[in-house]
Amino acid sequence: MTTVTAAEFNRAPSAIKRQVVASGEPVVVMQRSTPSVVVMTYENYLDLVERPRITDMAAWLRMEEDIDFEPARLNFDLRAADL
Repeated sequence: MTTVTAAEFNRAPSAIKRQVVASGEPVVVMQRSTPSVVVMTYENYLDLVERPRITDMAAWLRMEEDIDFEPARLNFDLRAADL
């Protein structure tokens, strides 16, 4: 993710906007070494806003299809520990 200072953003906001549109990647504007604003495309914004919220972790982890899983049996000999 690209970062620019607030001064760089204030000098050329149109250039930052063109960069975001061309790359599809957001740009973080830093104010005194702290992120203050993110410039992103409207499509990326909609993806964030309309993403379904995860409220039930078990439901989120549940798989729709069954998977055949038959691990190979481990064969090993049990023996007394050497003390």
